[in-house]
Amino acid sequence: MRSNLLSERLMAVSPLRNPEMIAAFERYERLGIPELDAAWDAVNAEFRQWVEVPENAGRPIQEAPQYWDRIAIGSLQERRTWWE
Repeated sequence: MRSNLLSERLMAVSPLRNPEMIAAFERYERLGIPELDAAWDAVNAEFRQWVEVPENAGRPIQEAPQYWDRIAIGSLQERRTWWE
């Protein structure tokens, strides 16, 4: 039986088996759309704070602690909205 959990499917078939990415999907993949929306708001607020710190000016967004969470939440929002 094929798993519906994206983190498990990524581990099984994806060449992009980044542990941080998988962990981010695991944190959020059981949430519904309202919970994902709330998680997005919280993570994005933290990201905006990180961006505004002068020491972070010019740093790539991949260095932000919220980078993988933002990717996971956005991907799951799209999946819940259009695929499920």
